[in-house]
Amino acid sequence: MDVKELRKLEIGELNKKLAEALKELSKLTYEASLGKLKDTSKLKKGRGDVSRMLTIIKEKEILKNG
Repeated sequence: MDVKELRKLEIGELNKKLAEALKELSKLTYEASLGKLKDTSKLKKGRGDVSRMLTIIKEKEILKNG
């Protein structure tokens, strides 16, 4: 997901997207451990997506409480 799109979302929506991304990342990690995952670049992309979401959530919380 694009950063611009993520920044438009509310914290609750971001948390839902984060939960989905973590679930997908867990699935990919499991498949990679079994040797079933052919495109391992999906792992790096998934970790990047998760960290991006966490960063944006933290920014929004700081601005809200700021």
